[in-house]
Amino acid sequence: MRRIAIVTILGLTLTGCFHTAEDQEADEARDRVALEAIIAEYVAAVNAADADRLEALFWVDDPRFSEIEDHIPHPFGATTFRDIGRWIRENAKPGEKQRFRDTRYHFLGPDVAYAISLQDLLVTETTSRVTLVFLRNRGEWRIIHGHFSNVPE
Repeated sequence: MRRIAIVTILGLTLTGCFHTAEDQEADEARDRVALEAIIAEYVAAVNAADADRLEALFWVDDPRFSEIEDHIPHPFGATTFRDIGRWIRENAKPGEKQRFRDTRYHFLGPDVAYAISLQDLLVTETTSRVTLVFLRNRGEWRIIHGHFSNVPE
């Protein structure tokens, strides 16, 4: 529950809201549901071979956007991400390709969170460690950074 504080200083009345611990827990629970939905949509988009649906989950146009993939040896931004999307559109076929498991969510503030997970790549029978950094902008959560690295056998 948000509490309203009314303070009078030098004849001026200041009104503001402050968060209680319960408020923060409720906000994080609501936001966790939103982040879970993004990861579920990520899996569904990849399995559907739908690059447009996948790209909509990322803040690709934000200059801070970056990604690191198992198969690409350097961090990359929007141009390479869109090249991957173009490859998906031209070559990928729908099918069960991946799943995420053991996902944990951590909030760094009201508008920044990250998730760590394991991603099972069903086609190659490998597993990747995944970190997704989420940014809320204008009330909407999307991924600002993704990092995927193979789990050694």
